[in-house]
Amino acid sequence: MRLKYLVLVLTVLFSVGCEKVNEESPVPKYPVSYSIDYLIYAPILDTQGGYYVVTTPTEYNQYLGFSGLLIFHGFDDRFYAFDLCCPYECNREIRIVPESTGRATCPECGSEYDIGFGTGRPTKGPSTKVLRRYNVSVTGSVVRVTN
Repeated sequence: MRLKYLVLVLTVLFSVGCEKVNEESPVPKYPVSYSIDYLIYAPILDTQGGYYVVTTPTEYNQYLGFSGLLIFHGFDDRFYAFDLCCPYECNREIRIVPESTGRATCPECGSEYDIGFGTGRPTKGPSTKVLRRYNVSVTGSVVRVTN
């Protein structure tokens, strides 16, 4: 009896008072395959807080997701990649704008997202959905983004 009561109380406590964040992005899943040697083509990525935006493929075998790619050198010294599409707007022409402060802002709805530690979670504005995040692997100075 006490166990049932404890489970009920914990369920109520965890469900009340917390704004829910949807961990699945509504941004459509499009192919992603992109590599860059950042020391040559994007030296800003060598610094934590550095970011690189790609909206147009430069080779025939590059795929940039739904709205393009944002590659960010996180404050934990890891690289993260996100789709540029704001999940609240879900319009391929409305792209988030990154900052070296570790946030990205949608110019349309004003939602801000955490990119500094790779969560892509909304921190301000109407959005309750995360940015679409992609896989990143690093070999030497080559960053590869895939899904």
